[in-house]
Amino acid sequence: MRRLLPLLLLLPVLLAVPARAATTVLEGVDTSSYQHGNGAAINWTALRDEGRRFVFLRATSNAKADANFAQDWRDAAAAGLFHGAYHYAKPGASSGKLQADFFADAIGDQSTPGTLPPVLDLEESGGLSVSSLRSWAQAFLTELEARTGRVPILYTNPNSWHVLMGDSTAFSRYPLWEAHYTSKAQPNPIAGWSSWTFWQYTSSGSSSGISGAVDQDRFNGSSLDLGVLANSGTWGPPSSTAAESDPTPTLACGGYTGITPQRVLDTRSGSGPVSGQITVTLPSSVPVDAAAVQLDVTAVEASGPGYLRVAAAGSQPTTTALTYGTHRSTTGLVTTKADGNRQVTVSVLGTAVDLVVDVTGYFGAGGALWHSTAPTRAADSRTGNRLPQGPLSGPVDLDLSSLVPATATGVYLDVSAVNPTGLGYVRLGAAGSTPTTTVLTYDRGGSTTGLAVSATGGQHVALTANGAPTDLVVDLLGWFDTAGSDGSYCTVAPQRFLDTRTGLGASGPGQGPLGLTLPSGVPSSAVAVVLDASAVAPHGPGFVRVTTVGQEATTTSLNLIRGRSVTGLIVVPVQQGQVVAGVYGADTDLVLDLVGYIGPSPAPTPSPSPSGSPSASPSASPSSS
Repeated sequence: MRRLLPLLLLLPVLLAVPARAATTVLEGVDTSSYQHGNGAAINWTALRDEGRRFVFLRATSNAKADANFAQDWRDAAAAGLFHGAYHYAKPGASSGKLQADFFADAIGDQSTPGTLPPVLDLEESGGLSVSSLRSWAQAFLTELEARTGRVPILYTNPNSWHVLMGDSTAFSRYPLWEAHYTSKAQPNPIAGWSSWTFWQYTSSGSSSGISGAVDQDRFNGSSLDLGVLANSGTWGPPSSTAAESDPTPTLACGGYTGITPQRVLDTRSGSGPVSGQITVTLPSSVPVDAAAVQLDVTAVEASGPGYLRVAAAGSQPTTTALTYGTHRSTTGLVTTKADGNRQVTVSVLGTAVDLVVDVTGYFGAGGALWHSTAPTRAADSRTGNRLPQGPLSGPVDLDLSSLVPATATGVYLDVSAVNPTGLGYVRLGAAGSTPTTTVLTYDRGGSTTGLAVSATGGQHVALTANGAPTDLVVDLLGWFDTAGSDGSYCTVAPQRFLDTRTGLGASGPGQGPLGLTLPSGVPSSAVAVVLDASAVAPHGPGFVRVTTVGQEATTTSLNLIRGRSVTGLIVVPVQQGQVVAGVYGADTDLVLDLVGYIGPSPAPTPSPSPSGSPSASPSASPSSS
């Protein structure tokens, strides 16, 4: 912001950094051309690495654009910082509507991932009376909200609000960014707001990556809260502080047990759209010591974009499980640990949305073991391969008897709705049943792909396409078998190993294919890995394929639609600790997180022997259950 206006100088200015409040806060900065004196550059990666989570950038003042804004906006986003733009108001120079329009033109699309709401920086009256300045500010905020679709943030300070705005309480719907330089744990209250959202606590701070002084700010909440405020899509800061990371769970492995699908959450008939976190209790059919639980999660008809994260209750989820867009439903398969009370927490970041959650199975003791196979085209309605030829609507029987043995109890399938003619959804279930759980949603906007796990009945799967006709393509990725020999499903603490936004693994949106080394959490004995994959803000249509080294990529992992971020769970065979990821069609940024692997269960760690005597050596052969 501009160096303090005269009214603010009347406040006690103490340059000591104030003590932290008891609640969670996140650190950030705000910058303008002042931080580029003598052509100095800003090292946004260094800012991020010292723990800064967000930045506000001056874009305009009256009818003048900040010369550094466009480049700083791109660079801050690429470094993985939440980023927002502000307008320094000159109320006496032109109308609120004109200045809002100039600002909106300068900042462009405000729906991109990681974007914080735009800001009105109100520090001077321009000679306007209290009533006229109130009208000016309201005209600016109303026009800016209409132009961007975002509820703007209002920046001010206690003295200015008292003198210039007469302590108006009419602006409380706008999040408050308060400037107050004090050693107190909290800034002084401002009329109309019960609490602050952002707090600028000094103009003389220092930060890695910036030459000279810089304004320093705090956000009044956690990373999840900041993500809710931001229009986040699949975006998230690439590096979390230790306090915000998932606690590393004890490695848990188990075989697959399918259960009769059971709905455990449907907010459409209960609490309504969810914003923030909601805890879901799983049924007693899931053992308390299950290594992981299998969920089908649907975000239903959101009014705006957002994303979901799922984790055991009591832990902080860091990996995106599902993204959703405006006025459309999105479904995805989620595999997660539960806590000792059979509970998981779903975090909604972005627009509030109705949620439907079904439990379809779990991994644990006594379950069927994995049998690997190279990805195989199991069915394709475009050619009439194991499905009626042409776009489908209604139930069909999928015969897998030539692909899986009679001992198979469940299959992993990659299901694609190709060129749908309208809205619809796909359900899978064991043959002879009426499927009740949605595994894939689709609309006319383009093809959609998702991972599905289904119980089998006599080597057959019941499949229904509900809604508009669509071609369906199904690839078999492997199956669970009472005679399986390739191992169990093992959960791991999520580990990011590719983020092209930040240069992790590869840099910048592009294609590939990229040879990627998996994190150290994958043992050499693993036969497959389970990944959360996100394509962020694709530039156009296309698809992503992830496969093993030396194998032709034939199975689509994600479908791309221009501007629509998408996330999905994928299973990939692995060799030599590597996988290959390729983007086909339009460029997109790509994020891959390791969430599990399939392989032999590790041998249990031997307990200490009594009286300090040497313990027996563990078996050289790891357990397979």
